[in-house]
Amino acid sequence: MSNKRKSTSPNAIQVKNRWKTIGIEEKLDTISQLEKGERLGDISHNVRSAHLSISKICDDADRITESAKSGTKVFV
Repeated sequence: MSNKRKSTSPNAIQVKNRWKTIGIEEKLDTISQLEKGERLGDISHNVRSAHLSISKICDDADRITESAKSGTKVFV
């Protein structure tokens, strides 16, 4: 597949965005920042991840910490 998308304007070329995978260490770091009282917007800006991804990590915090203790993978 090509990395270029067709655009409506004749001179513009857009590159597809690639999915970013967030590792368990980054998720645990995000959870610790949330527990310290940092705002979701500040964390998402620092991590360079979407606000929705950070809020999903916040919602699944218990499952992620359990997974980290047991050594299994969690996909969020």
